[in-house]
Amino acid sequence: MILKNVLDMLDPEHSKRVSMLSMDLARALKLSEREIELIGYGALYHDVGKISIPTSILESTSKLNEEDFKLMQRHVDYGMSILSVYTGEEMKAAQTIVASHHERWDGLGYPHGLMGEEIPLFGRIVSICDVFDALSSERPYKAAWHLGQVLDYVKGQHGKAFDPRLTDTFLEMVYEGAVT
Repeated sequence: MILKNVLDMLDPEHSKRVSMLSMDLARALKLSEREIELIGYGALYHDVGKISIPTSILESTSKLNEEDFKLMQRHVDYGMSILSVYTGEEMKAAQTIVASHHERWDGLGYPHGLMGEEIPLFGRIVSICDVFDALSSERPYKAAWHLGQVLDYVKGQHGKAFDPRLTDTFLEMVYEGAVT
């Protein structure tokens, strides 16, 4: 219950959309029903560490300076700390997602600079869905991008930020109308 209250203090609609998109992508990848459930549950918690980030940074309407951006990146560490007291398969999935959803296929992500398939599959899935939703939604610091702009960005990150196979599958989902 406490963790649910923490999620509600953040951006619950974003987390729900990322969860649903992640489940859709997992289905398109033909993962098992249990894996789909786990990724859906875990994706809800992908930004739980932001509860430890000052509101002034979370709600900033301008580009973050280097110091604030480094603090924002710490939400991964904070999230892992928050979730470390929980056990069970669902929470292990959440921990994996929290720890890896900002890693990049090319190794330039954070917190560990993992590359390619070193990044857990659940983290790679949530990464694409998180970015897609963040770009296509209004945020304190930017207006929502048009779908074409978002798709151009996602295509441009094929093999860079995102796993090429997952990117292709995600784009197929969008073009088939499974994502709007």
